[in-house]
Amino acid sequence: MSTLNVVYVEPERILAEVDEFAGELSAKGVPWSIQVRGEVDPELRNLAAGYGMTSAEASPLLLWDAELLPTLSTGLPLGAQVRRVPGAEWEVLAAAMAAGFGAPRAVVDQLIQPALLDAPGVTGYVLEVNGESVATGHNIRIGDHVLMLGGSVPAQHRGNGYYRALVAARLREAVADGAHYAISENSPMSRPLFESLGARQFETLIHLTAS
Repeated sequence: MSTLNVVYVEPERILAEVDEFAGELSAKGVPWSIQVRGEVDPELRNLAAGYGMTSAEASPLLLWDAELLPTLSTGLPLGAQVRRVPGAEWEVLAAAMAAGFGAPRAVVDQLIQPALLDAPGVTGYVLEVNGESVATGHNIRIGDHVLMLGGSVPAQHRGNGYYRALVAARLREAVADGAHYAISENSPMSRPLFESLGARQFETLIHLTAS
C-alpha cells in the first residue's frame, strides 16, 4: 500500500534529503508515496513529479481532547466485550484486521507482530461479540498524546455500534493512562464517527502518489 510505504516530509524539510530517501524507496519496487502535513510547495511537487508522483490524496487529521471524556458512552452492545490483545495472541488481532479490511492475511501479518503489541506505549484491541472479534484498533501513546490506528469492522458487522463502542473504550483507557489528546487519520467512513465523539480536524495529510 502506497500510504504505508512513505517518505514523510516535515514543513522545515531539506529537499536534498527528501530526494535521497525518495530515491531509496522508489528502488524497492513497492507502492509508495511522499507524505506531507499541510500544503505541498512547488519545489516538493516538482521533486515528486520526477518520481511519477503526480496525484495528491488528502486525508484529515482529527484531534480529540480529554475534556470531552464525560461525553463518551460507557455502554457496550449486547454480548460485547473489549479486551487488549498481547503479543502472545497476535494472530487473533491479525485475523480480525484481515477480515475487517478485506486484506490478505499475509499482508496484515507483516503489520501485526508480537514485538509490536508488547512494545511500550502500544496497545492492540478487539471488541468481541459472543467470542467473535468484530472490531479492531491500536493505540500508540507518545507523551500526553495517543495515536489511534488500525480501526476495522467486517462488512457484515457494520452498523451495529461495535466500532463506536471500541473507540470510546480506547479513548477512556488512553485518558486513564495519562493521555490528554487523541489523533486519528480518518477515512470518509470513520470521520463522521470520530466527529460525533467530539474530534475536530486540525490539519490535512497529503499523500503524493503515482497517478
